[in-house]
Amino acid sequence: MNKKNLWVVMMLAMLSLTACNKDATKFTLDQKLDAIVKQISAESPEQPVNDEMKQRIREQLAQQEALADAARKDGMDKQDDVKILTAIGAEQALASKYLEAQMATFKPSDEELKKIYNEQVSKGQEYHLRHILVDDENKAKEIIAKLKAGEKFEALAKLSKDTASAVKGGDLGWMPLDAWVPEFKEAAATLQAKQITDAPVKTQFGYHVIQLVEAPRDAKAPANQPPVPPFDQVKPQILEMAKQNYMKTLQEGFLPKKADAAATAATTPAADVKK
Repeated sequence: MNKKNLWVVMMLAMLSLTACNKDATKFTLDQKLDAIVKQISAESPEQPVNDEMKQRIREQLAQQEALADAARKDGMDKQDDVKILTAIGAEQALASKYLEAQMATFKPSDEELKKIYNEQVSKGQEYHLRHILVDDENKAKEIIAKLKAGEKFEALAKLSKDTASAVKGGDLGWMPLDAWVPEFKEAAATLQAKQITDAPVKTQFGYHVIQLVEAPRDAKAPANQPPVPPFDQVKPQILEMAKQNYMKTLQEGFLPKKADAAATAATTPAADVKK
């Protein structure tokens, strides 16, 4: 099932929960169809709803209306479980509309998208790095200034408190970025071959001056693997990935916290158990 068809199913399922609500009878079939088409188009603008799909949605809506009318005639809309499901459907519609409005304001910059791109490119690759680690930020800035003035990295690496790499000129060898702490990893991912960080990188260990010795290499792929496509070529896919990540973060922000859930459970009366 493709993304478009999935949204059709989800929207119809949501409407089925509200079908028994008397408010549902206030709207015509065309109004309901327009609302569904608008929602689907907002969620998946790259795939327009065609006439065939509109006709299929219309038929399913008509069938749903007829079934709901029959249910109301039998008084099923008065049942507690139906009222609860109807309320759930209304909440789902509101939640969907809220998320749609929030997503409309999401406009990531090229810098933010390039950060995601760099993170994706770095996966499965090894980086040849070297660093100088000191306790003082100003000392790290002095080292960066000396390196830019032409002093040798190997000589200044003797100042590093990371003695294991200091004896090797600060060389850390070939390693995947995931081997390093987040701050170090994020800074290293932005470097070009031979480039040094413009500012000290602070981590739990101190202040790092980092250099990417040479271009990253793929540790697993064969030598004839095609090169990684440039950012501009895959920007639309990166934007879609950013939207998905934002949506996930937005939704997770409304999940009940474990402590709150536990408190709610503790104060909710348990069902009577017949002995």
